[in-house]
Amino acid sequence: MTLRLRAADALPLVAAAAIPLVFLHVRYQAHAAFGSVDIYGSDVAIVVVLAAGAAAGVKFGWEPLRRGRWLWLVSALFVGLMFASCFWRPLGDLTTHLTTVAKYAEYALLAPAVALLFRRPVDLDRFLWVFVVWAAAAGLWGGLMFLGVVDDPDGPRPGQREVSFLGHQLLGSFTGAAVAIGFAAIALGTHRRLAAVAVVGGGLGVIVDASVFAFLGTLLAAVAVVLVTWRLRTLSLARLLAVCAILVVVGSGVSVLRGSDVTNYLGFLGVTEPNKATTGHVETGQQRTLLLWMGWQMWKDHPVLGLGIDRSNTGFQPYLAALKRRFPGQPAEAYPSKQNPWGVQNYWLELASDMGIAGFVLGVSAFLIGLVLAFGAVRVNPFFALVATGFILVAAGTWNALGIVSGVPLDALTWIGLGLGTTAIPVAAAYRGTARV
Repeated sequence: MTLRLRAADALPLVAAAAIPLVFLHVRYQAHAAFGSVDIYGSDVAIVVVLAAGAAAGVKFGWEPLRRGRWLWLVSALFVGLMFASCFWRPLGDLTTHLTTVAKYAEYALLAPAVALLFRRPVDLDRFLWVFVVWAAAAGLWGGLMFLGVVDDPDGPRPGQREVSFLGHQLLGSFTGAAVAIGFAAIALGTHRRLAAVAVVGGGLGVIVDASVFAFLGTLLAAVAVVLVTWRLRTLSLARLLAVCAILVVVGSGVSVLRGSDVTNYLGFLGVTEPNKATTGHVETGQQRTLLLWMGWQMWKDHPVLGLGIDRSNTGFQPYLAALKRRFPGQPAEAYPSKQNPWGVQNYWLELASDMGIAGFVLGVSAFLIGLVLAFGAVRVNPFFALVATGFILVAAGTWNALGIVSGVPLDALTWIGLGLGTTAIPVAAAYRGTARV
């Protein structure tokens, strides 16, 4: 019995211990290359987590996987289609395509692993504490970069968007997920110390990264928390105002850092007068628009199964002339080229351009099933259910700023959130009465 208790405590801690490596930019990790395949410390950490999940299944049973069976099926079909698309012709760099799929599958396996590892409230509590503390550290480090106390990887750039020890969008999504944890705790009146660290440290990270789409995901998480807790009748006016105040502060910070970009983009769309001082720059909004248009054309030409994974990053040549006609006057660096192989830079559209309507439906279905499962666990344990919902929504929002990229922290956040959505851990006796369930 003693050994069983030790295993029950130790195995979930493996996932918590992996967080600092998984949510860390590869530039700071140990690295080994085997031909064209790169292995990083985060890969090793994830493999250890997967092994711990398998060990938990062997020792304590596989029952936790039953609730998520539809998610596992859809995810398997999605990864299988991704693998098959490596062989669409022309083949291109097959090794690169297969490496992308292997990394994606590796991170996708985090979902069933966390479902097997987190069987008790204390298991997830410990994981969330490590998650929030590391997110707060990322936010603080980014804040020090913003103030010029420490240098970012490109040298001192005080007063600008910062990457901390993750990267743009990745910092915002990671810390945005921490803020989502804080929203759930505040609205339910539970885990007060966890909420304080999550909101302060996570909010700082979202602000200094200044990702509009990471903030969008954070906003969606807040809306979900408010709607669910309102129906549960646990949301008091004071708690609602606290959630709204946090959104206003974080959103204002993002707006201050990105206000000029938004103004320039409105000028590009013709809503306002273009800012002549920025004409000719590679502005994010303008470039994203032309790349989205390129992805749309790619999908229209290959509607069922797409170009094949990674092909939208290299198959731009047939669309280049039309891009320049459709979006004239942009700087040369804004258009895709061999030197700048810009992809679609939007996960949802790249699903369609690379894997057609089949890949888009499977990819979106995985997110929707995860959300349905998370909402379905609200009556069992509202806090953990809303945490899973927050992770999924923050990831979904942030993926608007990135294409299909494998082996990055946002992949981990996505699949951890989906895995948490399949859990239905009953609320512990210690927490009964903190929220009406």
